[in-house]
Amino acid sequence: MTPDMMKISAAVRALAFVEPGMRLGLGTGSTANQVVAAVGARLRSGALADVVAVATSAATSDLARSHGVPLVEAGTGPRLDLTIDGADEISPALDLIKGLGG
Repeated sequence: MTPDMMKISAAVRALAFVEPGMRLGLGTGSTANQVVAAVGARLRSGALADVVAVATSAATSDLARSHGVPLVEAGTGPRLDLTIDGADEISPALDLIKGLGG
């Protein structure tokens, strides 16, 4: 399985936790981009309804808008139900490391 295939697989698996009406946190990076695209596709198809998202970056905001994912500002409204983001590295002890990209 190629790295891109693994990212798509991770995005699909993460999407299994997304339910209608959720307030999502959307991370930044190549794996999170797959999630944003998949959330948008499910919203457009009607398979997911009433989901709103908070993006972790301007790039993710732009991507979410381009896929039709409704956004709200961080710190407004209720807490997030779920946040989905990729990991830059996973240690042998299964600790996740973020931030290697910038």
